[in-house]
Formats: sequence, C-alpha cells, structure tokens
Amino acid sequence: MDNSSSESDLIDQIENDEFYKYFLKSGSKSSSVSQALTISEQVKKLGEGIELISRELQKQVLEKHDDLLRQGNHATKLENVLSTMNGHVQNLFANAERLRNQITGPYNALETHTKVLGRLHLASHILRQVNRIQQLSKRLSNTTDPVQKATILHELEQLASDSDLKDIDAVTSELRNIRAQQQKVVKLATGSLSQGIINENVGQTTTALQIFINLGIINNTLQTTIENSLSECRECLKAAFDYNALSTSSKVSKGPGRITLTSSQGFRNKIWIEIEKAFSEEIYQNCKQIKFLQTTVNNLNVQNIDVDIASKFWLKLGQLIQHEIKNSSSAVQQMLEEDYPKLLKCFYEMHEKLKYNEFVFDRQVLDKCENSYLSGSLNRLLDPAQSMFNNEIEVPSHDQIDSLIRIITSELSVALIEDNLSEKICKNVSKSIRMYALKTEQQIETGPEAAQVIAGNANSGQQKNVQYANALYYFQVQIQRMLLNMKDSLPQSGGSIINESLQVLVNLVAAILQPIVDSISSTIETIVVTIHLETDWAKLQVPPNKNTIPCSPYMRELTQFITRVYHTYLSNFNNKEVLSAKCSDVAIRCIELLVRHSSLLRPLSQGGRVRLHSDYLHLEHSLKVICPHLSDLGRPYRLLRSMASLITLTPEEIVASQASESSVPHSTVLLMLFSYAGSELASPHQNTAWSLPKLSVWLDEHPSEADRLDLIAGALQKYENLVRQKNSVNYDPVYPVMSKFLESAVKSLK
Repeated sequence: MDNSSSESDLIDQIENDEFYKYFLKSGSKSSSVSQALTISEQVKKLGEGIELISRELQKQVLEKHDDLLRQGNHATKLENVLSTMNGHVQNLFANAERLRNQITGPYNALETHTKVLGRLHLASHILRQVNRIQQLSKRLSNTTDPVQKATILHELEQLASDSDLKDIDAVTSELRNIRAQQQKVVKLATGSLSQGIINENVGQTTTALQIFINLGIINNTLQTTIENSLSECRECLKAAFDYNALSTSSKVSKGPGRITLTSSQGFRNKIWIEIEKAFSEEIYQNCKQIKFLQTTVNNLNVQNIDVDIASKFWLKLGQLIQHEIKNSSSAVQQMLEEDYPKLLKCFYEMHEKLKYNEFVFDRQVLDKCENSYLSGSLNRLLDPAQSMFNNEIEVPSHDQIDSLIRIITSELSVALIEDNLSEKICKNVSKSIRMYALKTEQQIETGPEAAQVIAGNANSGQQKNVQYANALYYFQVQIQRMLLNMKDSLPQSGGSIINESLQVLVNLVAAILQPIVDSISSTIETIVVTIHLETDWAKLQVPPNKNTIPCSPYMRELTQFITRVYHTYLSNFNNKEVLSAKCSDVAIRCIELLVRHSSLLRPLSQGGRVRLHSDYLHLEHSLKVICPHLSDLGRPYRLLRSMASLITLTPEEIVASQASESSVPHSTVLLMLFSYAGSELASPHQNTAWSLPKLSVWLDEHPSEADRLDLIAGALQKYENLVRQKNSVNYDPVYPVMSKFLESAVKSLK
C-alpha cells in the first residue's frame, strides 16, 4: 500500500511540475519549454527527473523481483510450445497435400467417364427420337382416319419440339411433311366443325372436336370459334345501325319543306326492321350455335378443356352490343333511346327463345338506353300532372285527368314486355301521382275559412276544396280501374307500387276533410256541454207515457247541427270511404262526449234520467245521418246503447249489470253513480276545484282506466275523511255501493 502510494506521489510530482509537463505532452516542441530556467538549470532539472525515475524503477524491480522471474519463465515455456505447434502444422500441411493428390486423380478420371457417358446417352436419345419420328411419319402416311392422324401429329409435334433434334437433317425433312399433313388435318377439322355446328350435327361436331383435342389445340379452336361468332354478330349490328347505308337506300327526296330523315317514321321503321332481323336471325343463330357447341363439349367429358364457352361468349356479346350502340350515329342512338322498349323486346325475346341457363339476361347491357328512356318517360308523366295546375283558379277537369290516365296507360302498356321495366315505369307513374297530389296540396285552402261550420253555406274556399278532393278521388278511381284492366299483365310488384302511391291521394282527401271534422267535433262538444246549463234536470217528473218524451233542447240543437253540417259540408265529397271514416270519427267523438257529460250531470231526478234516456235514443237516430251503419262502430255503439239502458236504473241495478262483461268502463259507471249521492259526496272535478271543460280535457289526455279510477278514488277518500272529521257514522247510501264497486274495478285491472 505504501509502495503504490509513493509511486503515485512520484507520478503526481512529475505531471504537476511546470517544467516536466512539457516533456509529457505528445508533439511538444523545445521552444515551448519554460524560458525562466537557463540551459544548465534545465539540464540539471532533467537529470534530477531521470534520477528520480531510475531510483523508482530500481525500487520497483527489487520489490517485484519474484514476479519478474516468473514472467520470464512463462515466456520461455510459451516459446517452446509455439515451436512444437509449428512442427505439427507442417506435418498437417504435408498430409493434406498427399490426400489431395489421392482424390484429384480419381475425380478427373470419373469426370472424363461421365462426359463420355452423357454424350453416349444423348446420342442414344437422339437416335431413339429420330427412330420414333420416322416410325410415326410412316404410320401417318398409311393412316386415313383424321382422328388417328391428329393423335400422331400431336405426338410428332411434341417430339419435334425437342431442342436436341433441331439441327438433324433427317428430322428437318420429316418435319416439312408433318407440317403439311397437320395443315390438311386442321383445315378438314375446321370445316367439319363449322358445318357440324351450323347443322347441329352432334356426330360431326364431336369428331371435329376430338381431332382438335388430339392435336392439343382444342382451347385455341374454341376461342377462335367464339371470336368468329362475335365477328358475325358485330357485322350484322353494324349493318343494322349503319345510318349512312340506310340513308342512301331510303332515297329521300330533297327540296324545301322536306322532313328530316331521322325523324321520319319510314326511316325509323326501316332501322327497326333491320334491328329485329339482326336479333331474331343472325345473332340468335350464332347464340344457338354456341349453345349447341357448349352442350357437345360438356358431353365429351375431357379434362383440360375450357368449359365456359357459352358464358364467355354471352358476356362478350353484351359488351359488343354496348360498344356498337355507343359507336352508332347520334340519330340512331336517339331513336334507340326513344324506342327503348322495342330494343329491349328484341334482346329479351331472343334470350327467352334461347332458354339456356348459361345465357343470363343482363340488363346492364342496355343501361344507357334504359336510363334515357326512363328519364323521358318520367318527363312525359310529370308534365301533364304539373301543367293542369298552371291556372291556379281552375280545378283539374275530368278531361285533363283522363288525358293523364291515357299517358300513364300508354307508358305502362309499352313496358309490359319485361317485368323489371314495368316496375321502373310503375315507379315513374307513382312519382306522377305524387306530383299531382303535391300540386293539389299547394292549391287547397287551409286557413280558418276552410274549417268553419257555423255559416249556413260552405264558403268559396270550402267549395274549392271539395272540388279538389273530388278530382283526387276521380283520379284515384281511374287509376284503380286501369290497374284492374291490366291486372293479368302488370307485375304484382308494379301494381303494389302504384297502389301505395294512391294512398297519398286518399290521405290528401282525408287531410282536406280533417279541419272540417275537427270543427264539427269542437262544435259538438260546445253543444253537449250546454247539458249542464239546463236547470230542470232535478225537477223533471217521470211522464205517464215514456214513448212520447221529447228530447232536451241541447239534443235538439245537436241533431239539427249534425244534419245541417253533413248536408252542407260533407255530403258533396265523392270519396265515400274516406268520408265514412271521418264521419265515424265524428260519431265516436259525439257518443264519447254525451256519455262523459251525462255521467257528470247532477243533481238529476228520475224524470231527468228518463229524458236522458230519450236523448240517447234521439242521438242514435241523428247519428245515422252521418253514419248509416252505426253498429259497425263496434264498442262505441255498444257503449251508446248500454248507457241508454243504464241511465234509468238504480245504483244497485247499475252495479249488478256490470257483473258480466260490459261496454261501459268502470270509471264511467262510478262517475254516473255520483249523481245519486248528496252534495257532500262531491264529484272528482268538484273535489279538485276544476271546471267541467278542464275535467273534459284531463279525461282526453288520460284515457287510461287506472288514471281515471285514481281520480275517483281521491274523491271518495276525501268524502270518507270528511265524514270522520264530523265523527259521523252515517255515510251517503250510495257510498258503500261505490266504494265496493271501486275496489272490484281496481282488482280487475291487475
């Protein structure tokens, strides 16, 4: 520890000395040495430093003498080991060289023998191939069967493709003969295939196909056949669409006032004759031939043959038709778009005539023409539906509507050739119907004047609305009649589309009626509420003859009002189905209001109950003016009849009648029972300090029987608390009946 400390001190002393540190830096120059010391002093200083280092080295050698000796011995041993290893390496190199010489000799000899053997094998192969070619060539010359010739030629073709034989003269001469024979066989097979397909001769076609199979060129042959058929189709379409050729052949006279060739009916007829001929004859025949070819190929059951002949041909035929239409003259394109159903008919009838699963009818082929035609058809359907409203004062006449019906019928009739087109035209018809409804909706009166029912006669706005509603109904009836006539030819989906749009007309008639119906219902409620203003309900006595009881003043006014508004405002609507539905709504509301307010009426004598019974009978008779088949209302009608019978009974009899299923709600029965009680047993609206109109609104907003029973229960509970506060043991006679009935009513809801 002391040695290392002294060594460290010496190093620090030298490194920190201003003089010595210049000699410790790498690349230091003598000029950098401190000039403060003289030369002799510098030499002396250096000598002292060297002396210090020498003493330190001697000291280190003395202290580590044993370690240095051991290191010296180790170096000697290492040198001996390296010398031994060098001898071993030299021996290894000598052995490796001797081994290499032993391997190289046999390898070179083997390589030489292998090359000789390979060349012998190649020569043998060439001789065998040449021999085989000569044998097959001889067999080819002696064979007359084209199918066998094709098999031989195919094998010869494979042999001749060997690159090792290309420079052999014997093979070259044979190949010339083979090529000539092959051309003859291919020519014979091609003619036989073409003739067999045209005549649909299965045997001839099968033989020709077998030749091409044996030749190994069946797929190329089938592709060529498809291309030839497509080429024929292309040429016949070009001829049919050739505007210039048709123009020349038409020989239209020139001169002032002559019609344009493209717009003349004769020109159109001539083009359509050519188009129909192209689809029904040339294109049809080519499709039929491809169909026959596909069937024949399928029957061969041979591997590695393209079996999608028909589908590929049909796809390319569709693309070809699209291309030829696109490249035809603008006049022809315009004609095809305007008379698109004829073009579709040609294509569709050809497809149906072929009846082949591989020929899938593709509407996208004629998409461009179809879209243009549908656009024009929509314009033809929308224009009259809009133009008949140009004069805002006049309502569309029957003649105008009939004109639109004729256009609709014409458009649908033309499209009957194909269901998909019919469905799309039906959608256009639907848009026309909706446009008519929209234009009508813009013309109808919707202000307060359209809803008034107080005046003696309908005002001009209401009369106009009736005319518009009747025009809507006439339009609807004519459309339905047209659909009935076309029922067997029009697709069901198309008829459903049009019928769905007719509902818009029905809804619009209902919308025209609704403000009047709302006003009638509101006025009826105003009249019925006056039942509470008549003061003699508690004073009336039971008359001796109940059959001659007159109705109440409010009921007289109500029956007169119902009769008047029906004949003045409702009877002129021709759509009796919608009118009947709206009148049924009025009748139901009228029954509901009379039942509600008659059940709230109190105090009420037995004579008053008898007159209420008469009022119910009068109302039933009056409602038959607007709703002749009143019994068709169902539950509301049964409620009217039930209330008429209940109103004169005692509380016990009323409750007993409810034991079986009744049309009268429990809440209505309970409200009616309040009229048998004294003033202390207050009605629900009196209990809550509501007015009768407010209670009526609340009942409209809370049709739930549970909510209404809760309101009645509150009134009974308040009465019970009032009796307890008075320490009375006597309840109103009707209270126990009501309390027990309320309990059973609540249980029936659970």
